[in-house]
Amino acid sequence: MCSGTEEYLDYFDCLPDALLLFILNKLQDAKSLTKCLLVSKRFSSLIPFTNAIFISIPPPQHLSKPNSTGSYIRLLVHNLFLKPLRCFYQIMAPKSATRSFDNSYCQTNGVLKNFKEMKSLHLELPSHGDELGSSSGASFLKWKAEFGSNLKSFIILGATSFHRSNKFSSSGFCLQQKERECMEETLTDDELKLRVIWTISCLIAASTRHYLFKQILADHPIPMLQRVLISDANKQGRFYMVKEEIVEMRNSMNSEQETLESSSLERTPVPEMNMKLWYLPMLELPESGYVMRGATLVIIRPVDGMIGKRNSDSIVRSLDLEGDGEAFSEAVREMIKVKKSYLMTMSSF
Repeated sequence: MCSGTEEYLDYFDCLPDALLLFILNKLQDAKSLTKCLLVSKRFSSLIPFTNAIFISIPPPQHLSKPNSTGSYIRLLVHNLFLKPLRCFYQIMAPKSATRSFDNSYCQTNGVLKNFKEMKSLHLELPSHGDELGSSSGASFLKWKAEFGSNLKSFIILGATSFHRSNKFSSSGFCLQQKERECMEETLTDDELKLRVIWTISCLIAASTRHYLFKQILADHPIPMLQRVLISDANKQGRFYMVKEEIVEMRNSMNSEQETLESSSLERTPVPEMNMKLWYLPMLELPESGYVMRGATLVIIRPVDGMIGKRNSDSIVRSLDLEGDGEAFSEAVREMIKVKKSYLMTMSSF
């Protein structure tokens, strides 16, 4: 029922609760929704029932310049078996950033208490200067990971050069298709090592996000949660889980609670994995209008899941690439057509 005189009519009071809740669900931003709690008693009673929440964690203050390439590699190797969580953040920022991240985690936990029926959660982590991999030769590096209780599938797309081009034509694209086999050159040892560094960096980033979400879930059961996405301000990596995988994590946490509380690793261990890598010296993307040099696609699965041609296709389809930008989706579709590939096994860490 509308309240007030015709001159001072409160139009929000004319809206039924279901419609108002629909509007609030479109807002999603946790900061804005939290402010709306103070607007009125009606808002305060409805906002806890919003089911889609987005939380952007603010960046730490007073960051210095990122480390050099040499420091990056030394830091990666030194921390790989010691303190991988801090390694992920120190790769892009100094030690002072870790404490700020811990504070942001606490703030996130406080915000989540306001939402009782959350079904979708999107966390956006802050950027700490240069993008992951930029100090080790990657001008373009994106990844997407699917987890349950552990890593299920992982896809990485990288390039040493990524830029727009206006020189495409249909005949040129056909020529590229015919010459693709000729262009499939062998990676040198140094180039292969560089791509292994990209892969390890992305895996550490994903496993720290998995650990972060496990901590959040331990503090807040969020019983109705059906979808989780943890991205970053640079839009470089996407960690996601759906309902079945969240249930799997809950079940594993019940049996591993003591291990979680006493663990000093501060990230989820990465299991032994099978890795398949495709490489092209140059890849033209006529649909999106980009050219990639040193184009590299990596698909990873745990060692108990082989990566054949059919499996590779199914992994790519299951990762919902359309939500990651036209260039990314097109590049992955084209790279997976390359006949030559590298198969490797990576030990757990």
